[in-house]
Amino acid sequence: MPIIFHLSDLHIDPRSGTQRALFDVLVETISREKQASHADRLALVITGDVFDSSTLPPAEAVPCFLDLHARIVAALGCAIPSVVIPGNHDRRWKGLLGPRRSTLFDALHASVDPRSVYVGGCRFPFLAEVVPREFHGLPLDLVSYDSTYVPHGLISAGGLIRQEDLLYAFAGLDAGASAVPLVLLVHHHLIPTPVTDVSFIGAGLAMARLPRWLLDKALPSLVANADREELTMTALGAGTALSTLHTFRRPVLLLHGHKHFPTARLVRGLADSSGDVLIVSAGSAGLRERLDATQDPEAASLWPSFNVLTIEGDSVRVQAVSFPSRRSPRTPTRRDMARVSRRNARWEPEAVSGHARDCAAVVARDEARFVLSPSRTSPADRWDYACERRVDVLPSADLHRYVEFVHGRRSLSATRPRARRRVELALNGVTRYRIADALRRTASERLASDPSNAFEWVGLLSRYGGSSVVLSLARENAGALEPFGSVTDLATGQESPAPVVTTSDGWQIEVRDCAPRTMLRMYWPLVEG
Repeated sequence: MPIIFHLSDLHIDPRSGTQRALFDVLVETISREKQASHADRLALVITGDVFDSSTLPPAEAVPCFLDLHARIVAALGCAIPSVVIPGNHDRRWKGLLGPRRSTLFDALHASVDPRSVYVGGCRFPFLAEVVPREFHGLPLDLVSYDSTYVPHGLISAGGLIRQEDLLYAFAGLDAGASAVPLVLLVHHHLIPTPVTDVSFIGAGLAMARLPRWLLDKALPSLVANADREELTMTALGAGTALSTLHTFRRPVLLLHGHKHFPTARLVRGLADSSGDVLIVSAGSAGLRERLDATQDPEAASLWPSFNVLTIEGDSVRVQAVSFPSRRSPRTPTRRDMARVSRRNARWEPEAVSGHARDCAAVVARDEARFVLSPSRTSPADRWDYACERRVDVLPSADLHRYVEFVHGRRSLSATRPRARRRVELALNGVTRYRIADALRRTASERLASDPSNAFEWVGLLSRYGGSSVVLSLARENAGALEPFGSVTDLATGQESPAPVVTTSDGWQIEVRDCAPRTMLRMYWPLVEG
């Protein structure tokens, strides 16, 4: 039974003081996954952003990758074929600013043992490469694709998927093997993924004044949404590529990274002769992705993750494995992303719950209750809020610290406009805090340019999950509101509606057996200002 470990977005930085500890847990988690499996063949694929920036000195960065790869191979207990492709961070400064650079990835290509590591993306101007079947030894065809090509322009995290390269690769496949799946490795996404598709570009990057001014002011004044990630993150030609893949008349499994959240989507071909495309994204295996795109070291962050693909006969199972970024009593968690069975050129899906597995409960009750009051400084336009947080830890849990992510806080007081963004919660007790000028009461005049101004919300980020997680909003001062709710799995970014229950004193959302890193939100529409 073959297993493919799909890693992406390692963002190796030799100067990082914390990444070594993260990679220690990554290696341990991969070893645990191997021991729990019944694999007879293994493969490793890394879909880009191997390094954090193309400007890193190859003499420092490449040995870091070689060391990590050797540790992963040792953890798996055997020599395994590995395929590595570049991402936008491997070609540009911090993945964003040009010009295109090839030096770092060329140095990686020259440093690996080609008998065990296949480095794609080094045959420019040709972008697609068929990885030989005798190299990977899997019951499928494998194509690596360098989607990072951007021929001109200073600012872009996007790339290119060229139809001719796909056709060129397809022409190099064994025509008699059309029944086997085709696995295509790319870095960029063909379909937008959740959470970051509306984020601002480079919000967490330290930039010189001119590039920052271009991103924040100049570009948005000329091009609509030019300051948003999705406009610069995509691969030109993705729609054409997707249509072309349907015409290959075989089931396609497209593995990518780039957006740091694991997702899976099945795109069905509608013509009689079409093949289906299962698109699977891996999260970042080398970063603690911050929830709110900020440089603030105290902002809420998510666990790193990688995907495990199990191939058993005609069936493929995809699981996302999330793990803590340093050694911790908290165990990695698994989520089923997709289960499909091959039927000629089609993928027939099975239902999956997506619920986190293997996460030992540490919190019995995680509760937040919000009470709104008109702002003392701008009562017509802003709300202050008071929050009461209760965290009851199970007696058997080894949890000693719980840091709250504060939403909507402009300041902790009128005289401290740059107050810290953290509240440390008491365990097995109640913590109360008040945030001044925290939330909007009215839609601003900028509504047309910023759709987020149409709604306001309060939320509870349940870092560790719980047997019962409750978000409440008091009716006091807020009786005219019409709240609606959602629950977001912050491992995958999937946000779904949640029922809001009306209580005697307000509104409430409750999630039973809640998974770690789940966000409960209660929204309401703003009135015109």
